[in-house]
Amino acid sequence: MVRKFDIIEFEQTEKQIVKPITKFGGQPVWLEEPQWPVSCGWDNRLMMFVGQIAIEKGMLGNKENAVAYIFVTHAEDYNDDFYDPDVVEWYGGENAVIIQPGGEVYCEYRNINDGPTLYDAKNRNFQYIPKIVESFDPDFIVEKEYNLLDVSSQNEYFESVDKNKIGGTPSFFRGDEWPEGDWKLLLQLKTNFLPFKLILGDMPVMYVFISHDFKRSGILIQD
Repeated sequence: MVRKFDIIEFEQTEKQIVKPITKFGGQPVWLEEPQWPVSCGWDNRLMMFVGQIAIEKGMLGNKENAVAYIFVTHAEDYNDDFYDPDVVEWYGGENAVIIQPGGEVYCEYRNINDGPTLYDAKNRNFQYIPKIVESFDPDFIVEKEYNLLDVSSQNEYFESVDKNKIGGTPSFFRGDEWPEGDWKLLLQLKTNFLPFKLILGDMPVMYVFISHDFKRSGILIQD
């Protein structure tokens, strides 16, 4: 079993958030100096801040508190048709996760506090605090073994893991795409069904993975 925290709803707020809690939208609440990622393929284009995940000590097996800051190269408002297909690629230069304190940074960044952030379908900038419920996912079943299950068992497994959540087991639907190395799931979002706009494909699911030493993180998107 794998510990997880299902996101059952998002509470919208206009209040300023100054503590490093889990939230989506707004501006990052940095633990150390700001490290705002820059697009690899577009000169000096800042990535858009998606949100931050507060990983409290012991929450996912980590020995210390940490915060993961999630960014993607993205259109800056709802009417902008900008889209870079490399945003879906693992370490493809158009998405990034910054871990503080002491994380390994693998992208170019700027030491700035504020930048592009989430918006809704009316181009309004709110912040969203997820309401979470702790539970457990089944252990990951590789595709070959999954295909040998009867239909009822397949449905039961997939329905249990196919949720917006922190931690848990990824619900891959286009083949197993675990990043090479020793990683665990940090965040899973079905991005077409959120109160904010996160345009990453037709029917995308975002998977944020973090290394077992909690020093590196990255984004993979299946669509």
